[in-house]
Amino acid sequence: MAQLGLSQEESTVEDTISNRINADRRGVLSSLWIFVLFNMLFRDIHEFARPGWIEELMSMEVAEGLLLASGIVLSLFISMIVLNRVLPSTAARWANAALAVVAIASMVANPPGDLDDIWFFVVEILALLAIIGLAWTWRTDPAERSPDPVVASAT
Repeated sequence: MAQLGLSQEESTVEDTISNRINADRRGVLSSLWIFVLFNMLFRDIHEFARPGWIEELMSMEVAEGLLLASGIVLSLFISMIVLNRVLPSTAARWANAALAVVAIASMVANPPGDLDDIWFFVVEILALLAIIGLAWTWRTDPAERSPDPVVASAT
């Protein structure tokens, strides 16, 4: 680590964080989804303080199909809190990566308009990128590996 210019203390902190993430990757991913969802929720709640927002919201006409689709996608985001704990690691990896990409795409399609929304936007995007990174680097849990060499070589 000294070659990277890190002091012994810095390398120990970095190793400790990395070890904690690897030891409980499922928990970290669940926590990141909770973090993203709380930021989404509080960004929306924060909008109620903006003058005219309630009137603007009440005057909008949104198709039922769009509301249903949005509700399904949001439910999928929420379900990742639990699914990270119960899905096999390969399925959890793909679900995390795919849904984080969907979340980023939906956010980019509707960019923020004011400074406080930009703050939440950046925080949410960074957390979603962390989810993608953790999912991408997640290897199959050793307990899930098959002892049968034929099955193991097919995975």
